Amino acid sequence: MKQLTIISLSNLKKDPRVKRQINYLKSFYTIRCVGFTDPEIDEVEFIDVSIPFNKLKLAFSYLNLLVGRYKQFYWKQKEIQSALKQLKDLQSDLFIANDIDVLPLCLELSKSNAAKIIFDAHEFSPLEHNDSFLWRLLFKKYKTNLIKKYASKANLMLTVCDGIAEKYTADFGLHPIVITNASDYVEISIKQATSDKIRLIHHGIAMPTRKIENMIEMMDFVDNRFELDLMLVYSKSNYYNKLNALAKNRKNVNFITPVASDDIIKFTSNYDLGIYILEPTNLNNHFALPNKLFEFIQARLAIAIGPSPEMSKIVKENDLGIVALDFNPKTMADALNLLTHNEINQFKENAANAAKRLNSEVNMQLLKKEIDQLIS
Repeated sequence: MKQLTIISLSNLKKDPRVKRQINYLKSFYTIRCVGFTDPEIDEVEFIDVSIPFNKLKLAFSYLNLLVGRYKQFYWKQKEIQSALKQLKDLQSDLFIANDIDVLPLCLELSKSNAAKIIFDAHEFSPLEHNDSFLWRLLFKKYKTNLIKKYASKANLMLTVCDGIAEKYTADFGLHPIVITNASDYVEISIKQATSDKIRLIHHGIAMPTRKIENMIEMMDFVDNRFELDLMLVYSKSNYYNKLNALAKNRKNVNFITPVASDDIIKFTSNYDLGIYILEPTNLNNHFALPNKLFEFIQARLAIAIGPSPEMSKIVKENDLGIVALDFNPKTMADALNLLTHNEINQFKENAANAAKRLNSEVNMQLLKKEIDQLIS
């Protein structure tokens, strides 16, 4: 079997996009995955390139970014050095570089045996956190430099949605194919909305740029049928604690304990609507087409979102729920208040139909076809 090496500088146990690549492709190739946490997938070799965090050394390394020494910054990163050391003598027919941060590494590793490279850009890295002054100061030019210098050297480029693909074409002349973040298909029964209460669920990472407080504030304007559960994970507690404090002042908002990522769909299928109001605080938020939207679909939920263009397209084309006219919490509340049980149940039926089309297998079949063309 051909050898594939999948590299992502992330927690592979909690990275759904990368896990989907590994789980599907392992049936057809020998898979080696490289990252920070073992995904614990049978028959898959894992190489850990994580390095203990040293805040002082990391801050010092940012001096290279400030003065534009991008090459020096890149190759002096401890994770890159660790990966280079552990992988330099290993053979591979193809590398999948998840995010621009590992593409130069994969290109270097491929030299020894002319391995092919797939660059999965995920989102639009040059404007990834453009709402942050510190990020603009340190990383905007750096990420732009990496894209300009290395992206065209990959044999194939992927991204998550049409809007971001078009942005890469307009800004860099690149032509990625779209592999969405669609979840695995799950055979699950529809839970009809029948009770007096209509249960909303939002799950994901608590990040300030996502303005989750808008969904909490929204609950001040809904009628008494609605209650919202927030199932959030976080790396920094300040924002999470702020949200928790806001929720405690409202009887119709609850914080619930997160379930394992593999259990999200089954757990959330007991709700009525999945909700996400995501202000376009940066370009990637504007074009967001996240895992959770597809998880809502697989859970057979009705969906309520703000007017994010990529999510709106999916919801409208498949008649899955409501799209608010703007990102104002009261606007969404007004739209929710007009919903009937019959409409919610019809949206759930439509989600069941969409789940058969909008799932990872379609994406992974496309990816496998591209891989076979590269390494056959």
